[in-house]
Amino acid sequence: MRVFFYGTLLDTDIRRAVLQDLCDSLTMTPAELPSFRRVTARDSDYPVLVPCPSGRVKGYLADGLDLQGLARAAYFEGAKYHPVQRAVRDSSGQWETAWLFLPVTPRHHANRTRWSLLRWQRQRKRRVLSMTKRWMAEFGARSLVGSDLSWQGRRTLRRLEQDRALAAHSHKGGFSRNTTRGRAAA
Repeated sequence: MRVFFYGTLLDTDIRRAVLQDLCDSLTMTPAELPSFRRVTARDSDYPVLVPCPSGRVKGYLADGLDLQGLARAAYFEGAKYHPVQRAVRDSSGQWETAWLFLPVTPRHHANRTRWSLLRWQRQRKRRVLSMTKRWMAEFGARSLVGSDLSWQGRRTLRRLEQDRALAAHSHKGGFSRNTTRGRAAA
């Protein structure tokens, strides 16, 4: 599956701490998310996306993440973020549907300061990388019902798991159904 990274997961070391060996199987390509802007969180120095009709956020489209990788990313993002699908434009100009983590209440914990990956890497990366390694060492969800994920993350990942099972069943001659119900359409 495809995931759009726009913040601290753009950093290779943070991405490896979160996704571990899954990083080796990802294909990373530049991409853009329309109608949002990236600002700094009010209570820290991590990015928050807020709706902005004329905005564009540059990031990377990571292709090849599995459900376990998405669960690890959801754990890293925490309860203030939930996974949604949105359309992003890849480096060749093609539109792709990708998962990304949006704030549950974007304007509530965002300020107006533009977030910069380079500034974050210079000022915060070392401390955040150390904390991330400790935090991710505690990740132990063996299933999607573990308490490691927020309820929004568990609900979305369960739905994705069910949709994949239904799709696999329909390819084997079973029934099919529309699996886009309830999703944020791109």
